[in-house]
Amino acid sequence: MNRPERIYNVSQTQLSVARFCGGCKFNGADYHYDAESDTLTRMDIWKARCASSKKEAAKAAKAAKAEKAEKAEKAEKAEREKWMKAQQSFAAF
Repeated sequence: MNRPERIYNVSQTQLSVARFCGGCKFNGADYHYDAESDTLTRMDIWKARCASSKKEAAKAAKAAKAEKAEKAEKAEKAEREKWMKAQQSFAAF
C-alpha cells in the first residue's frame, strides 16, 4: 500500500474530517493533522519529529544554562577582584 509521509491541503479534500478529529487513518496508516500547515503527517514521522524537537530544545536549554553560569562566574570574579582591591587599599592605611 502507498502510505505517503505527508498529505497537503487537507481542508480541500475528503480527508478534511481529520481537522475536527486531530487525525485520521488512511491506507492503513495513522496520520496527525497540523492546522498551521493544513497537512496530515504520518504518525511515525510526526513522533520522530517531536522527539528530535525535544532533543534540540533540551540541547538549547543546556547551552543557555551553561552560558548563564559562565556569565555569573565572570561577574562573581569581577566582584571579587573589586573587593580585593578595596581590601588592599584599606591595608595601606
